[in-house]
Amino acid sequence: MAKRHAALTGLSHDHHHTLALALRLRQGEGALLTDGWTHDPLQQIQRVQYFFESDLRPHFAAEEEILFPLAERSMPSLAHLIRALARQHREVENIIGLLKSAGGGDMRGLLARLGSLLEGHVRREERELFPVCESGLTEEALLRLGQEIQMIRERKS
Repeated sequence: MAKRHAALTGLSHDHHHTLALALRLRQGEGALLTDGWTHDPLQQIQRVQYFFESDLRPHFAAEEEILFPLAERSMPSLAHLIRALARQHREVENIIGLLKSAGGGDMRGLLARLGSLLEGHVRREERELFPVCESGLTEEALLRLGQEIQMIRERKS
């Protein structure tokens, strides 16, 4: 990933971890069994749910409460992209909900779908949203953004 402005490095760091999970989910049975990863879909669901609560939920909150509103106010042309990214957040949450209630249904299919969704979402933020924010926001706005993101992340953890 590209070198990010300090205001966005925490979110970019989260993206790195999310991509690692997404890769394993997409690989399914071919995923390497490292760091306690398993091919058992029930255990994968538990790991995904834990990751969602500990990492993705606070990450989504920081983006939706701080980054997205600032970016849209400062650069109205981003409204369509931001709405699409927020919809993807809801889709991730929906799949997590489906996984919680998947009692033997197509768990592997849902896990692979989640992996693909997470990968595409992260890549879109890293390749489209973040570069525009870095070039379109003032240094003062970026510094304030970084402080506000840090505060919300501390509050949520």
